[in-house]
Formats: sequence, C-alpha cells, structure tokens
Amino acid sequence: MAIDGKYAGKITFADRPKEGAEEGISLLRKEGVTGIYLLTGDKDAPAKELSSRLGFDGYKSQLLPAEKVSALEGIMEGGKKGKTVAFVGDGVNDAPALSRADVGIAMGGVGSDAAIEAADAVIMTDEPSKLIEAIRISRKTKGIVIQNIVF
Repeated sequence: MAIDGKYAGKITFADRPKEGAEEGISLLRKEGVTGIYLLTGDKDAPAKELSSRLGFDGYKSQLLPAEKVSALEGIMEGGKKGKTVAFVGDGVNDAPALSRADVGIAMGGVGSDAAIEAADAVIMTDEPSKLIEAIRISRKTKGIVIQNIVF
C-alpha cells in the first residue's frame, strides 16, 4: 500500500487454523500418534509459520492435488511397517490424498462434497478434537472385535 506515492505497508491475508487445532495436535500426541505433517497448497511462508505454531513434525507447501498424493506416499513409504497413515482434509484438492491414505478423514462441517465422497470417515463438525474421539472409539471397537474372535 502506498500513500502519496510512498510505501506505507502491506496487507497480508492468511488462513487461520481451525479453532482447537493446537489442542487437537497435542491430544493426538498424547494418544500416541506420531509423524503429524501439514500438506498444503498454501504458499511456503504461511505454511511454515502454521506448522511451527501448531507443532507439526514437518510440512510441504504449494502442493497441487497430485503432489499431495506423492507427498503422502513418501510419508507412507518412510514410516514404520504396520503403521496406519491417516490423511485429514476438507477440500476438493484433498480428495485424491483422502482416497490414497490408509484412512481418509474428511472434516465435513465445511468440507467439499468431493472430499466427503473420497473419505473413509467423515467428521461432521470442524472440531479437530473429534479426531481424538474417533481414534478412541476405533481402538475400543477393535479391542471388542478381537475379544469376540478369541472367545
């Protein structure tokens, strides 16, 4: 922005993280989730700042949908054998990665129809804390299934 032809400053627009995102990541770590990454189509500077502020283990920015899939596959290949990789997204650009992940989770509150259709699970609100609830329910369910098989 300029005033009388002289530089006066700039205005920057950036997405804000979902309310409760920082707490959600902290709770994921307490549940034993490791390797939490940010894969985004956003520019590098805001992605780097967001990754640092929220405590991600790493980030990749300026990704097109196919590049998100490639980055996700790199994470999947680089991880420990037997570990499940989940991808959480809400936009049409996330749909290919949602379908490629071991578990694709769409945030359905403002999620696109394409993301919801491609996902294995849909969280109907945009509360990141619901991810923890879903993990706890799935672990409990898995325990009950194993008990039933054994008995």
